[in-house]
Amino acid sequence: RADPEAAKAIFAKLTSFDPEPWVAAWTELAEPFEKKGAELESQGKMVEANKAYERASAIYGVARFPVINHPAKVAAYRKSIATWRKAIRTFDPPMEIVEIPFEGKTIYGHLRKPKGVDKPAVIIRTGGVDGYKEGRNLAENLAIGCAGFEVDMPGSGECPVFNKPDSEKFYIAVIDYLTKRPDLDGRRIGFVGGSYGGYWGAKMAYVEPKRLKACVQAGGPIHYTWQEKWLQYLRTDEKEYFWPFPDSMIYANNLKSFDELIRTAPAMSLQEQGWLSKPSAPMLIVNGAKDPWISPEEVPLLYSTGQPKVVRIMADGKHMGRESSERGAVGQMEREWLKQQLA
Repeated sequence: RADPEAAKAIFAKLTSFDPEPWVAAWTELAEPFEKKGAELESQGKMVEANKAYERASAIYGVARFPVINHPAKVAAYRKSIATWRKAIRTFDPPMEIVEIPFEGKTIYGHLRKPKGVDKPAVIIRTGGVDGYKEGRNLAENLAIGCAGFEVDMPGSGECPVFNKPDSEKFYIAVIDYLTKRPDLDGRRIGFVGGSYGGYWGAKMAYVEPKRLKACVQAGGPIHYTWQEKWLQYLRTDEKEYFWPFPDSMIYANNLKSFDELIRTAPAMSLQEQGWLSKPSAPMLIVNGAKDPWISPEEVPLLYSTGQPKVVRIMADGKHMGRESSERGAVGQMEREWLKQQLA
């Protein structure tokens, strides 16, 4: 997201990953791009201006990383949103900022539709715990002739609800909205949940087996990741992540402590909730065999219960199959499978 040399200089200078110095360092890198965007915009050079704003948004996104659990990170995230909304003004096809009323609050989503397609199928994309919707251009949907609708998963970004056992109500509201849009084919809706949001990629397949025609569960927790044994392991493993990963889970689930996470996380389990034996929408399960954050027991649990599913494990891949020697193979397979299911 940032120039590698500039990023290297920031890491060399930082003495801790505490929120305030972290945000300050990345904000210092983002501000010149935001200023450049404003200058170019004043000259009427909108395409160049918006590219500068897009770069600023990405760096502000690093400043708020991994989650907005501190006032400085909340402020950085607001800047990331503001600059992203400027950046998208020259997107072709356009990106629409959608607002859906929900329980007295607002669901914010990003919608893009492919050119020259009348009433396209639409793919809902969501996730993860630290990857927010800003910066995602939904091009992978346009490439297969589908519309894309991106929302932050519960407990992240602008989502109006936290990650709780009943948070599927949020996605039900999104599906309700999309089925009513006359410019979309509400009978052909897909759902892609990535990373922590992969949980919802699976759960919504069970919650909406008729209205969803294809669900992708990419590297998400299902049952074992929510148990104390795995959570204790995650707490000790900081090699892959600059912060203890459970801290992000604590924020997303609106909890106060690791002890509270241990107590409440098992209620998130799809096995404990009784979903795994129920009918589901067609499901594609994807992950890497060397995922450091999601229990390797999740995939066998999913494919050995309920209806048959399609599974792809990248033997040398990490989280969501990333860093595999077959780089790009996972995304290509997901696109082809979705295209086939939503035809």
